[in-house]
Amino acid sequence: MASKEVLEKVERIRKKHGKKSLPIRVQECELYDWDTTARLTLLVIALAQRGEKHEGKWVQEDCPWTAEEMVGWCDMAQWRIALRVGKDEDRIQKVIKKLEADGVIVIEEWTDSNNAKHNRYQVVEGLINDNQRPKQERGVKRPSRYKTKRGPNKGSFSYANQPGKNREVRELGEEE
Repeated sequence: MASKEVLEKVERIRKKHGKKSLPIRVQECELYDWDTTARLTLLVIALAQRGEKHEGKWVQEDCPWTAEEMVGWCDMAQWRIALRVGKDEDRIQKVIKKLEADGVIVIEEWTDSNNAKHNRYQVVEGLINDNQRPKQERGVKRPSRYKTKRGPNKGSFSYANQPGKNREVRELGEEE
């Protein structure tokens, strides 16, 4: 168990820096609460964004941006994102298009000297910040999984519709 001094130090550091990291804010936002593939893809992109420590690091020779200009962007290949998310590349391509259409990420394309297309991705932090859950605690109200309220359909189980009961048994139950 952590000592009181350690906990106080952690709290001081948290107050000093104030802001949570982007990957933490992605996990704590309401976006894609019921779409785990989209949420995890967004998290992988957020984790793979180059930070200040990446300045001066390697970029492909024919890339139109310098290493300093790549800070804040993820340049991971879609096949690698697919491996990290645990889905196939086709599914990740659809999810990335959805994230872009929803305005959650920005995509910039470029073509190298071999005519191979490359993308770089940037998470729109303002949208992530605007969609934070009000509280991070047990029992917090989450958005509905479905856009419209769903009720029972024709084949739903009810007192009258019980599988495995034949007509005679149901009629006997109704007589009592």
